[in-house]
Amino acid sequence: MQPEIDNRNHPWYPILFEHQPVQEPEWIRLLQVHFTRTIDSLQSEWLTEIQQMLPSVVDLFFLTEDHAVIVEKQDSANLPIEDLDGLFVALDFDCYSQLFVGPFHHPRHDFTTLWTSESALFKNELKTKPNSKSMDLPKVVFSLFRNGFSEYISLFRTLYLDWFEEETETIIQSLWRNQGNASSTAKELFMHRNSLLYKIDKFQTLTRLNLKNMDDLLLCYLLIDQFTHQSN
Repeated sequence: MQPEIDNRNHPWYPILFEHQPVQEPEWIRLLQVHFTRTIDSLQSEWLTEIQQMLPSVVDLFFLTEDHAVIVEKQDSANLPIEDLDGLFVALDFDCYSQLFVGPFHHPRHDFTTLWTSESALFKNELKTKPNSKSMDLPKVVFSLFRNGFSEYISLFRTLYLDWFEEETETIIQSLWRNQGNASSTAKELFMHRNSLLYKIDKFQTLTRLNLKNMDDLLLCYLLIDQFTHQSN
């Protein structure tokens, strides 16, 4: 999504739209908020409220009269999508808003390319699921892979390369075969259950994905199934 409002004074404007490199050392995620109607003179107040409620925000601004982007660094204060959903509901601006929570990305990446994919994905989901309140990749990935995802392939390939090593792929494939059951997976892999849980928790710290959640596990399984042979 290209901006209609001039925000060149924001540090993340050239990163999202002009291929400039990221200066922060932390991993970064992009949150998008779409309003069903404009909030006009209340935009500044809304931005201030978000900045106070999300301490990990490094930049935020409106792109159009009804669409805002929030740039958040990865740390212990990050909220899961369920809590973010409740937070945005609690903001009383007499306006219904819809939220897309992007995945965390390593700062070495070209965020203009990532932003192009994520904003197009959110725009498409708003068209096909206009009543959705909040969404992220695990919530939409099945329909994307089923209907074709060539438009977002660079985004998904980036996630695959960032997230997975050979051992992680083996664990996720086994978890999928065992319907997320850790005990059965540990037995199949000849691994102590506590060792398996440690590796699962380590993966969750990196990605903010919970492999005990079937939507999150499906996203990982589909990425591995799609890209593992291409990377060899």
